[in-house]
Amino acid sequence: MSKKKIILIIATVLNIILAVVLVLTALAAADELKFTYVEEDTIAPDVISSNLERENYGVAAAFSHPIRGGAVVADKYKDLYTMGEYADLKFIKEIFVAADNTQMTDYCDKRLKEIRNEMSDHESDLDKIDWSVQHALLEKTDD
Repeated sequence: MSKKKIILIIATVLNIILAVVLVLTALAAADELKFTYVEEDTIAPDVISSNLERENYGVAAAFSHPIRGGAVVADKYKDLYTMGEYADLKFIKEIFVAADNTQMTDYCDKRLKEIRNEMSDHESDLDKIDWSVQHALLEKTDD
């Protein structure tokens, strides 16, 4: 046998050994990794809930948009989405007031009253949202 053939055989054997080691290492690493998947269905309610708790009503309002678009929301999350909708409508109403759009302002007022009636057990939370929007308006006028 020539030296080239011997080197070729040794290189092939080493490559096979390295390939086996690589595969075994990848399998061992994959076995060690533990993935926890977040269910897509709970992402928005979790974000709304945590932002309502932190009194960050703008984010809660933004994540509640699907309910106003007609999305079907699980009953256990309906209150969260409705409170987010309330916050959203409070912010939107102020935009329409500034634009002197009375038709949309009236619509917002009507829906806000409906939500207050539906969620009378969350009145203190809705009052906090009202205060937050009014506080934001006062800060804006101070600038």
